[in-house]
Amino acid sequence: MNAFLLAALALVDAAFAGFRAYTGRDGRIRKTRRALLAARRGLAVGVPGLLLSTAVAVSLLFGAADRVARYAELDAAAHRMLLCYAPYAAVVVLSLACYLWGPFRAGTLAVVVGLGPLTLLRPLVVLAGALAAAWGSLPAAPVSAVAAVGVLLVEPAVHRRWYAEPV
Repeated sequence: MNAFLLAALALVDAAFAGFRAYTGRDGRIRKTRRALLAARRGLAVGVPGLLLSTAVAVSLLFGAADRVARYAELDAAAHRMLLCYAPYAAVVVLSLACYLWGPFRAGTLAVVVGLGPLTLLRPLVVLAGALAAAWGSLPAAPVSAVAAVGVLLVEPAVHRRWYAEPV
């Protein structure tokens, strides 16, 4: 169950990473379709990283002598990752909700105080989750490392591929 929650969180993060790569690159007023396209591009770049970390986890699972114990170990590592990522994700969701549905001033405050600094903290949170997963679990280290690198590379990859120049 923890692995599915992490996968869902990674896919949502990839979509937002695609959106962040696009944000500020287009001066047009109506850009909902383009923002959705950017989110899809983020997903397209994020899915291979997710599949690669899944392949590493599956190969470790099937290469183990005791698969039940290895599964429990990897699941516990995924739980430790979620303990790092869930509070961050909750604050991001609250900031987004305030931005989207709150009054104009509250939405602006949510972006300036919440989403801006949280975007800067995101790499540290991702690395903290990877370290928490690897802590005390040698088999979880390669899985968490591949997952962290995959998550952190989505936005630069989308930016370089599609949004290097302003529209």
